[in-house]
Amino acid sequence: MSTLATAVPLSRPRLAVDGGDPVVPAGYLMMSRWPRLDRDDIDAVLRQLESGLYTEMSSVARVQEFESEMAIFAGARYALAVNSGTAALHCALAGLGVEPGDEVVVPALAYIACAAAVLHHQAIPVFADVDALTYNLTAETVAAAITPRTRAVIVVHLHGLPADLVAIKDVCDRHGILVVEDFSQAVGATYRGRPVGGWGAVGAASLMSGKNLPSLGEAGILVSNSREIRNRAATLKAFGQEIMPDGSHRLIDATMGWNYRINLLAAVMVSRQLFHLQTYTNLRRQSAERLNDALARIPGFQAPASPPESEHCYHMYRFRFDPQTCGLSISIDQGHEALKQVFWAEGMPLVEFQNQPLPGHDLLRGKVGYGRGCPWRCHGLEGLAYRIEDFPGALDAIRSSLVIGFPAQAVLANPEVVDAYLAVFSKIERNLRVFERFAQDLPSSPPWTAPARMF
Repeated sequence: MSTLATAVPLSRPRLAVDGGDPVVPAGYLMMSRWPRLDRDDIDAVLRQLESGLYTEMSSVARVQEFESEMAIFAGARYALAVNSGTAALHCALAGLGVEPGDEVVVPALAYIACAAAVLHHQAIPVFADVDALTYNLTAETVAAAITPRTRAVIVVHLHGLPADLVAIKDVCDRHGILVVEDFSQAVGATYRGRPVGGWGAVGAASLMSGKNLPSLGEAGILVSNSREIRNRAATLKAFGQEIMPDGSHRLIDATMGWNYRINLLAAVMVSRQLFHLQTYTNLRRQSAERLNDALARIPGFQAPASPPESEHCYHMYRFRFDPQTCGLSISIDQGHEALKQVFWAEGMPLVEFQNQPLPGHDLLRGKVGYGRGCPWRCHGLEGLAYRIEDFPGALDAIRSSLVIGFPAQAVLANPEVVDAYLAVFSKIERNLRVFERFAQDLPSSPPWTAPARMF
């Protein structure tokens, strides 16, 4: 056990904003270490470096081996390695046959890449609200967003909690709509005992170095049980690349194509990290249990939701706080801001995962797209309105919750960092009235009154 858990003596548990000693010495900021590499990981990357083969074109067989590993892991028949999660989403839409002007339903609370990938394909993002407690789409919110132009729904398993895929797929099946699973934050999570990613028509994930399954820098993966979907996605990936029956590739240059090839060093790194994934997933869950126990002791705090059919993998730990529940005479916005300032004063980052629903970000609100109002204007949808007030679940989530640590820092995979967060929660528990007085002097306005930001 790290000494940080007892760094604040019980005789002096004052908050740093009240003149107490911070959990982390003044002038420092507690950061997590991620990814964790052992000697075998480093040696595998070095061997690839020494081989002189760094690109997909120079070693198709090694990329195919990696794709096979990822397909097996996700419970799918096929996989396609790409250079980012955004590229994986873009290729997934192409694989489904989405065309310019088609509508794609996207969660109102998600990373901007989900909407950007739709625009990359000149399709139209249409937003569905999320549940304020799980932060995920629901069958009801998906059904409300579907129109005759809807071709696909991107289901994001946000922060590592699987969405209710059976209920959502039931709605989509009734409308003849295909599901894209974005499991970037949920590699290692399971739904009804099966890994996420392989439930929909196609799954897409970022494997960048901050994710639960990290690479060297950036990487992405697409998985599907349909060879046709995988093959259509491959034509977009690399200049009309065609995958032949024997697994070989050729460039046919017969369709629009991008250059989304994966870096071979990134593929080697992810392949090695698969060996460690379950160990770190278990560690994240153990850390979450410790945090859950701590929050259960403090009135007004609520741990992340974890429905029985969904096994969380805690890419991020997002908790809720309601000052009224613990009898504090401050607004929810004052409590939100006070928590951020109190934790930062202790040397521990506490952040928002975006301060506005995606429809409030400039890319969507201003309909930037490709210029001249396209793709909206090009397909007769220039009147489509993006209003954050249409998404009360997302607004509630943003206003009432915060994330411990920086999203790409794997806080829960670092027990010594979790110790420090537990120490701050303990100080707040012992100083609720001090916290209240501090918060009363802060301005009270919703997070979305500030310019849109992701973190």
